[in-house]
Amino acid sequence: MQAVAGMGLLGLSTTSGAQQPAAAATVTLVVPYAAGGVTDTLARALARRLSEAWGNAVVVDNRPGGGTVIGTAAVARAAGDGATLLVTSFGFVGNQLMLPNLPYAPSALAPVSLIGESTGVLLVHPSVPARNVSELVAWMRARAAAGANPVTFASSGNGSSVHVMAEMFGAAAGVPITHVPYRGNAPALNDLMGGQVQAMFDSTGALAHVKTGRLRALAVSTAQRSMLAPDLPTVAESGIPSFARFDAGSWFGVFVPAPAPPALQARLHADINAALVSKDMPEDIMKTGVEPRVVSQTAFSEHLQRQLSTWGPVIREKNIRPD
Repeated sequence: MQAVAGMGLLGLSTTSGAQQPAAAATVTLVVPYAAGGVTDTLARALARRLSEAWGNAVVVDNRPGGGTVIGTAAVARAAGDGATLLVTSFGFVGNQLMLPNLPYAPSALAPVSLIGESTGVLLVHPSVPARNVSELVAWMRARAAAGANPVTFASSGNGSSVHVMAEMFGAAAGVPITHVPYRGNAPALNDLMGGQVQAMFDSTGALAHVKTGRLRALAVSTAQRSMLAPDLPTVAESGIPSFARFDAGSWFGVFVPAPAPPALQARLHADINAALVSKDMPEDIMKTGVEPRVVSQTAFSEHLQRQLSTWGPVIREKNIRPD
Protein backbone atom coordinates (compact mmCIF):
# COMPACT_ATOMS: atom_id res chain seq x y z
CA MET A 1 0.00 0.00 0.00
CA GLN A 2 1.42 3.33 -0.99
CA ALA A 3 1.68 5.92 1.74
CA VAL A 4 -1.01 8.56 1.63
CA ALA A 5 0.29 12.12 1.58
CA GLY A 6 0.03 13.79 4.93
CA MET A 7 -0.59 10.65 6.97
CA GLY A 8 -0.01 10.88 10.67
CA LEU A 9 -1.74 12.03 13.80
CA LEU A 10 -2.11 15.72 13.10
CA GLY A 11 -3.54 18.04 15.69
CA LEU A 12 -6.44 19.46 13.68
CA SER A 13 -9.15 21.68 15.08
CA THR A 14 -12.67 22.09 13.78
CA THR A 15 -13.73 25.17 11.87
CA SER A 16 -17.32 24.84 13.03
CA GLY A 17 -16.97 24.66 16.79
CA ALA A 18 -19.60 22.44 18.36
CA GLN A 19 -22.26 23.12 15.72
CA GLN A 20 -24.27 20.20 14.48
CA PRO A 21 -23.67 19.84 10.71
CA ALA A 22 -27.17 18.86 9.60
CA ALA A 23 -30.68 20.20 9.79
CA ALA A 24 -31.88 17.05 11.51
CA ALA A 25 -31.55 16.56 15.27
CA THR A 26 -29.97 13.15 14.76
CA VAL A 27 -27.03 12.17 12.56
CA THR A 28 -26.94 8.55 11.42
CA LEU A 29 -23.72 6.70 10.65
CA VAL A 30 -24.70 3.83 8.38
CA VAL A 31 -22.36 0.84 8.64
CA PRO A 32 -22.86 -1.73 5.84
CA TYR A 33 -21.43 -4.49 8.03
CA ALA A 34 -22.81 -6.48 10.94
CA ALA A 35 -22.49 -5.20 14.48
CA GLY A 36 -19.38 -6.19 16.41
CA GLY A 37 -16.86 -6.02 13.56
CA VAL A 38 -14.01 -3.56 13.15
CA THR A 39 -15.94 -1.09 11.01
CA ASP A 40 -18.83 -1.09 13.47
CA THR A 41 -16.49 -0.63 16.44
CA LEU A 42 -14.78 2.33 14.77
CA ALA A 43 -18.11 3.91 13.83
CA ARG A 44 -19.39 3.66 17.41
CA ALA A 45 -16.21 5.22 18.80
CA LEU A 46 -16.51 8.04 16.26
CA ALA A 47 -20.22 8.51 17.00
CA ARG A 48 -19.51 9.08 20.70
CA ARG A 49 -16.98 11.81 19.97
CA LEU A 50 -19.15 13.53 17.36
CA SER A 51 -22.18 13.46 19.65
CA GLU A 52 -20.13 15.18 22.35
CA ALA A 53 -18.80 17.79 19.92
CA TRP A 54 -22.12 18.55 18.25
CA GLY A 55 -24.41 18.23 21.26
CA ASN A 56 -26.77 16.07 19.20
CA ALA A 57 -27.53 12.38 18.92
CA VAL A 58 -25.22 10.47 16.57
CA VAL A 59 -26.38 6.90 16.09
CA VAL A 60 -24.97 3.88 14.27
CA ASP A 61 -27.29 2.01 11.92
CA ASN A 62 -25.96 -1.42 10.86
CA ARG A 63 -27.26 -2.41 7.43
CA PRO A 64 -25.29 -5.52 6.39
CA GLY A 65 -26.04 -7.57 3.34
CA GLY A 66 -25.18 -7.81 -0.32
CA GLY A 67 -21.47 -7.50 0.38
CA THR A 68 -22.01 -3.94 1.75
CA VAL A 69 -24.25 -2.99 -1.20
CA ILE A 70 -27.46 -2.61 0.84
CA GLY A 71 -26.12 -0.10 3.33
CA THR A 72 -24.01 1.77 0.78
CA ALA A 73 -26.95 2.14 -1.61
CA ALA A 74 -29.11 3.53 1.21
CA VAL A 75 -26.63 6.34 1.87
CA ALA A 76 -26.14 6.99 -1.84
CA ARG A 77 -29.88 7.71 -2.07
CA ALA A 78 -29.96 9.90 1.07
CA ALA A 79 -30.18 13.69 1.09
CA GLY A 80 -26.90 15.57 1.08
CA ASP A 81 -27.70 17.46 4.28
CA GLY A 82 -25.14 15.74 6.51
CA ALA A 83 -27.80 13.84 8.45
CA THR A 84 -26.73 10.50 6.93
CA LEU A 85 -23.11 9.39 6.59
CA LEU A 86 -21.49 6.13 5.52
CA VAL A 87 -18.69 4.48 7.51
CA THR A 88 -17.25 1.73 5.37
CA SER A 89 -14.15 -0.13 4.28
CA PHE A 90 -12.73 -2.31 1.50
CA GLY A 91 -16.17 -3.21 0.11
CA PHE A 92 -16.62 0.29 -1.30
CA VAL A 93 -13.66 -0.23 -3.63
CA GLY A 94 -14.00 -3.99 -4.01
CA ASN A 95 -17.59 -3.86 -5.21
CA GLN A 96 -16.70 -1.42 -7.95
CA LEU A 97 -14.33 -4.07 -9.28
CA MET A 98 -16.36 -7.21 -8.56
CA LEU A 99 -19.97 -6.22 -9.24
CA PRO A 100 -20.78 -4.91 -12.73
CA ASN A 101 -24.33 -3.73 -11.92
CA LEU A 102 -24.23 -1.82 -8.66
CA PRO A 103 -27.55 -0.20 -7.71
CA TYR A 104 -25.72 3.08 -7.07
CA ALA A 105 -23.00 5.09 -8.74
CA PRO A 106 -19.82 5.27 -6.63
CA SER A 107 -19.69 8.96 -7.54
CA ALA A 108 -22.96 9.40 -5.58
CA LEU A 109 -20.81 9.28 -2.43
CA ALA A 110 -18.14 11.83 -1.62
CA PRO A 111 -15.16 10.76 0.52
CA VAL A 112 -14.97 12.91 3.64
CA SER A 113 -12.37 11.50 6.04
CA LEU A 114 -10.04 8.53 6.26
CA ILE A 115 -10.17 6.95 9.73
CA GLY A 116 -7.25 4.55 9.47
CA GLU A 117 -5.62 1.64 7.71
CA SER A 118 -4.77 -1.93 8.62
CA THR A 119 -2.20 -4.33 7.31
CA GLY A 120 -2.63 -8.01 6.62
CA VAL A 121 -0.41 -10.38 8.58
CA LEU A 122 0.75 -13.44 6.65
CA LEU A 123 0.16 -16.38 9.00
CA VAL A 124 0.98 -20.07 8.59
CA HIS A 125 0.33 -23.18 10.62
CA PRO A 126 3.47 -24.28 12.53
CA SER A 127 3.64 -27.44 10.40
CA VAL A 128 4.48 -25.31 7.35
CA PRO A 129 8.29 -25.49 6.90
CA ALA A 130 8.80 -21.75 6.46
CA ARG A 131 9.90 -18.99 8.79
CA ASN A 132 9.93 -16.16 6.30
CA VAL A 133 8.43 -15.23 2.93
CA SER A 134 11.40 -16.54 0.92
CA GLU A 135 11.13 -19.97 2.53
CA LEU A 136 7.36 -20.05 2.04
CA VAL A 137 7.64 -19.18 -1.65
CA ALA A 138 10.38 -21.76 -2.18
CA TRP A 139 8.19 -24.40 -0.50
CA MET A 140 5.16 -23.42 -2.59
CA ARG A 141 7.17 -23.58 -5.80
CA ALA A 142 8.71 -26.93 -4.88
CA ARG A 143 5.26 -28.36 -4.18
CA ALA A 144 3.99 -27.10 -7.51
CA ALA A 145 6.98 -28.58 -9.35
CA ALA A 146 6.35 -31.93 -7.65
CA GLY A 147 2.70 -31.92 -8.66
CA ALA A 148 1.44 -31.62 -5.07
CA ASN A 149 -1.80 -29.90 -4.20
CA PRO A 150 -1.58 -26.09 -4.01
CA VAL A 151 -1.12 -24.51 -0.60
CA THR A 152 -4.45 -23.72 1.04
CA PHE A 153 -5.14 -20.10 2.04
CA ALA A 154 -8.13 -19.42 4.28
CA SER A 155 -10.07 -16.16 4.22
CA SER A 156 -13.05 -14.55 5.90
CA GLY A 157 -15.07 -14.93 2.71
CA ASN A 158 -15.09 -14.69 -1.08
CA GLY A 159 -14.22 -11.19 -2.21
CA SER A 160 -12.83 -10.11 1.16
CA SER A 161 -9.65 -8.08 1.23
CA VAL A 162 -7.70 -11.00 2.73
CA HIS A 163 -8.98 -13.27 -0.06
CA VAL A 164 -7.63 -10.87 -2.66
CA MET A 165 -4.33 -10.56 -0.73
CA ALA A 166 -3.91 -14.33 -0.88
CA GLU A 167 -4.54 -14.38 -4.63
CA MET A 168 -2.08 -11.51 -5.08
CA PHE A 169 0.49 -13.47 -3.10
CA GLY A 170 0.03 -16.60 -5.20
CA ALA A 171 0.25 -14.59 -8.41
CA ALA A 172 3.48 -12.92 -7.28
CA ALA A 173 4.90 -16.33 -6.28
CA GLY A 174 4.01 -17.65 -9.71
CA VAL A 175 2.09 -20.66 -8.37
CA PRO A 176 -1.63 -21.32 -7.85
CA ILE A 177 -3.16 -21.41 -4.39
CA THR A 178 -6.32 -23.07 -3.15
CA HIS A 179 -8.62 -20.50 -1.60
CA VAL A 180 -10.80 -21.75 1.25
CA PRO A 181 -13.50 -19.18 2.15
CA TYR A 182 -15.18 -19.05 5.56
CA ARG A 183 -18.02 -16.98 6.96
CA GLY A 184 -15.86 -14.67 9.02
CA ASN A 185 -12.28 -14.67 10.18
CA ALA A 186 -12.93 -16.51 13.47
CA PRO A 187 -13.75 -19.90 11.89
CA ALA A 188 -10.96 -19.40 9.37
CA LEU A 189 -8.45 -18.79 12.17
CA ASN A 190 -9.74 -21.80 14.09
CA ASP A 191 -9.14 -24.10 11.11
CA LEU A 192 -5.72 -22.56 10.49
CA MET A 193 -4.74 -23.23 14.10
CA GLY A 194 -6.13 -26.73 13.74
CA GLY A 195 -4.08 -27.43 10.64
CA GLN A 196 -7.06 -27.88 8.29
CA VAL A 197 -5.64 -25.06 6.15
CA GLN A 198 -2.05 -23.93 5.83
CA ALA A 199 -1.93 -20.14 5.50
CA MET A 200 -3.97 -16.98 5.81
CA PHE A 201 -3.77 -13.20 5.83
CA ASP A 202 -5.48 -11.65 8.84
CA SER A 203 -5.31 -8.56 11.05
CA THR A 204 -2.72 -7.86 13.71
CA GLY A 205 -5.24 -9.10 16.25
CA ALA A 206 -4.28 -12.64 15.26
CA LEU A 207 -0.78 -12.07 16.65
CA ALA A 208 -2.12 -13.18 20.04
CA HIS A 209 -2.16 -16.72 18.61
CA VAL A 210 1.43 -16.31 17.44
CA LYS A 211 2.53 -15.59 21.00
CA THR A 212 1.00 -18.90 22.13
CA GLY A 213 2.79 -20.81 19.38
CA ARG A 214 -0.40 -21.85 17.61
CA LEU A 215 0.46 -19.81 14.52
CA ARG A 216 3.59 -18.39 12.90
CA ALA A 217 3.68 -14.85 11.47
CA LEU A 218 5.94 -14.30 8.47
CA ALA A 219 5.33 -10.75 7.23
CA VAL A 220 2.89 -7.88 6.79
CA SER A 221 1.21 -7.07 3.51
CA THR A 222 1.70 -3.31 3.34
CA ALA A 223 4.64 -1.44 1.83
CA GLN A 224 5.70 -0.13 5.22
CA ARG A 225 6.01 -2.04 8.47
CA SER A 226 3.10 -1.75 10.84
CA MET A 227 3.37 0.36 13.98
CA LEU A 228 1.34 -2.41 15.64
CA ALA A 229 3.86 -5.11 14.67
CA PRO A 230 7.14 -3.28 13.98
CA ASP A 231 9.31 -6.40 14.17
CA LEU A 232 7.55 -8.11 11.29
CA PRO A 233 9.10 -7.45 7.86
CA THR A 234 6.98 -6.55 4.87
CA VAL A 235 6.34 -9.06 2.10
CA ALA A 236 8.27 -6.72 -0.18
CA GLU A 237 11.34 -7.05 2.04
CA SER A 238 11.65 -10.73 1.11
CA GLY A 239 14.18 -9.89 -1.61
CA ILE A 240 12.18 -11.78 -4.25
CA PRO A 241 11.92 -9.51 -7.31
CA SER A 242 8.28 -10.39 -8.04
CA PHE A 243 7.31 -9.22 -4.54
CA ALA A 244 9.19 -5.91 -4.69
CA ARG A 245 5.96 -3.91 -5.21
CA PHE A 246 3.69 -6.05 -3.05
CA ASP A 247 1.47 -3.62 -1.17
CA ALA A 248 -2.01 -4.49 0.06
CA GLY A 249 -4.02 -3.49 3.08
CA SER A 250 -7.45 -2.37 4.18
CA TRP A 251 -8.78 1.06 5.09
CA PHE A 252 -11.73 2.63 6.90
CA GLY A 253 -13.39 5.92 6.10
CA VAL A 254 -16.42 8.20 6.13
CA PHE A 255 -18.51 9.27 3.11
CA VAL A 256 -21.40 11.68 2.61
CA PRO A 257 -23.97 11.78 -0.22
CA ALA A 258 -22.31 13.72 -3.02
CA PRO A 259 -25.01 16.43 -3.25
CA ALA A 260 -23.72 17.78 0.08
CA PRO A 261 -22.43 21.31 -0.57
CA PRO A 262 -18.64 21.79 -0.45
CA ALA A 263 -18.91 23.96 2.66
CA LEU A 264 -20.81 21.23 4.51
CA GLN A 265 -18.31 18.60 3.38
CA ALA A 266 -15.48 20.79 4.67
CA ARG A 267 -17.20 21.18 8.05
CA LEU A 268 -17.78 17.45 8.34
CA HIS A 269 -14.17 16.77 7.37
CA ALA A 270 -12.85 19.18 10.00
CA ASP A 271 -15.11 17.89 12.77
CA ILE A 272 -14.44 14.23 12.02
CA ASN A 273 -10.70 14.77 11.84
CA ALA A 274 -10.82 16.62 15.16
CA ALA A 275 -12.72 13.69 16.66
CA LEU A 276 -10.10 11.26 15.35
CA VAL A 277 -7.37 12.99 17.36
CA SER A 278 -9.48 13.69 20.44
CA LYS A 279 -8.73 12.23 23.86
CA ASP A 280 -8.24 8.43 23.76
CA MET A 281 -9.60 8.09 20.21
CA PRO A 282 -6.25 7.09 18.62
CA GLU A 283 -5.89 4.40 21.27
CA ASP A 284 -9.45 3.17 20.63
CA ILE A 285 -8.66 2.93 16.92
CA MET A 286 -5.45 0.98 17.50
CA LYS A 287 -7.23 -1.49 19.79
CA THR A 288 -9.09 -2.72 16.69
CA GLY A 289 -5.83 -3.40 14.84
CA VAL A 290 -6.16 -0.26 12.76
CA GLU A 291 -3.52 2.45 12.50
CA PRO A 292 -5.02 5.98 12.75
CA ARG A 293 -4.64 8.25 9.74
CA VAL A 294 -5.68 11.88 9.41
CA VAL A 295 -5.47 13.24 5.86
CA SER A 296 -7.07 15.84 3.63
CA GLN A 297 -10.18 15.09 1.56
CA THR A 298 -8.06 15.23 -1.56
CA ALA A 299 -5.56 12.73 -0.16
CA PHE A 300 -8.38 10.37 0.81
CA SER A 301 -9.81 10.56 -2.72
CA GLU A 302 -6.39 9.87 -4.22
CA HIS A 303 -5.94 6.94 -1.86
CA LEU A 304 -9.20 5.39 -3.09
CA GLN A 305 -8.04 5.71 -6.69
CA ARG A 306 -4.80 3.93 -5.83
CA GLN A 307 -6.82 1.19 -4.16
CA LEU A 308 -8.69 0.60 -7.43
CA SER A 309 -5.36 0.27 -9.23
CA THR A 310 -3.94 -2.07 -6.57
CA TRP A 311 -6.80 -4.54 -6.39
CA GLY A 312 -8.16 -4.33 -9.93
CA PRO A 313 -5.71 -6.54 -11.85
CA VAL A 314 -5.93 -9.63 -9.63
CA ILE A 315 -9.71 -9.31 -9.14
CA ARG A 316 -10.22 -9.23 -12.90
CA GLU A 317 -7.68 -11.96 -13.63
CA LYS A 318 -9.08 -14.36 -11.01
CA ASN A 319 -12.70 -13.30 -11.65
CA ILE A 320 -13.21 -12.78 -7.90
CA ARG A 321 -16.76 -12.23 -6.74
CA PRO A 322 -18.08 -11.52 -3.24
CA ASP A 323 -20.24 -13.93 -1.25
